Amino acid sequence: MVQVTDGALTLRKLTLADAPFIVRLLNEPSWLQYIGDRKVRTKADAEGYLKDGPLAMYKQHGFGLYLVEYEGQPAGLCGLLTRETLPQPDLGFALLPEFAGRGIAFEASRIVLKAASEQFVLNSVCAITRPDNQRSISLLGRLGFSYEREFADHGESLKLYSLALR
Repeated sequence: MVQVTDGALTLRKLTLADAPFIVRLLNEPSWLQYIGDRKVRTKADAEGYLKDGPLAMYKQHGFGLYLVEYEGQPAGLCGLLTRETLPQPDLGFALLPEFAGRGIAFEASRIVLKAASEQFVLNSVCAITRPDNQRSISLLGRLGFSYEREFADHGESLKLYSLALR
């Protein structure tokens, strides 16, 4: 998925020029609470995060996290990640607080799931969330994900969800 525009929403690959946005998003209280501290405090930290994370994933798997723009403004991230602890790629999403509650994460996730099925030819995807993240749990349900089980990852309790694409 190179870039997809659907009305006011655009998803595109991240670049090093997105580093200032990454610093802001990864230090939002909601990111720190539900996703965790990635120790990204400076533009240089963000560039390292981008190089080692999304940009490396594009090269290795053809997919990764995408920048979500709403009406031309960076609003968050949404995409597919691969993790050693999960059996298939997992859907991830996060928005800045001012963009939450507008249906942006739902629409961005639908775009990513369509690409997962049609472009990346995946049979299924999963998603993980902390048990107290009710917004994510609700969104996963609206997207059609099914709860699988609770598991521990690096000492952290997480809920695993799955979605068949075929």
